Amino acid sequence: MDSLHAIGFYVSAALAGLGGILLAFLRGHARRGAALALTGLGLAGIYASLSAGFAAIAVLVCYAAAALVLARPDHRTVEQVTGGLWRQVGALGAAVLLGVLAYAAFRGTFAHATFYGGAFGSVSVARLLFAHDALATEAVGGLVLIALVGAAAAWRRERPREDREGRR
Repeated sequence: MDSLHAIGFYVSAALAGLGGILLAFLRGHARRGAALALTGLGLAGIYASLSAGFAAIAVLVCYAAAALVLARPDHRTVEQVTGGLWRQVGALGAAVLLGVLAYAAFRGTFAHATFYGGAFGSVSVARLLFAHDALATEAVGGLVLIALVGAAAAWRRERPREDREGRR
């Protein structure tokens, strides 16, 4: 990776990280929508710097659509379904996982792969992931699936606000 690609990668990573932090701490639907769009822009830049143009376009479209849905004034939020203790345990688990991933990133070496594509070389990224990090790729896929099922279950279990206020 030459210096221009490295600069683009790190700037995009900083945008994605800043957007994620802002998304966690900002109040209001419009601000959170803008933070989600910033996160998507950073992630798309990361994919573009890794020559995965198709993945970058897919991320831009998905994050832009999600940001527009989140920024709507009639967007319904999901109330917390777990207690404070379980949220703290989850936060501690996430911190431990971040520490393990940081340790693995600093102690490991970069995998070298042959690049076969052009600007839309998402196949090369997939080959690299499956050749060197198949277990990690499967783990990330499993975590995404669990998160989606949990979010869907929490969303379906919550009654609309109008129904709760009308029955009091």
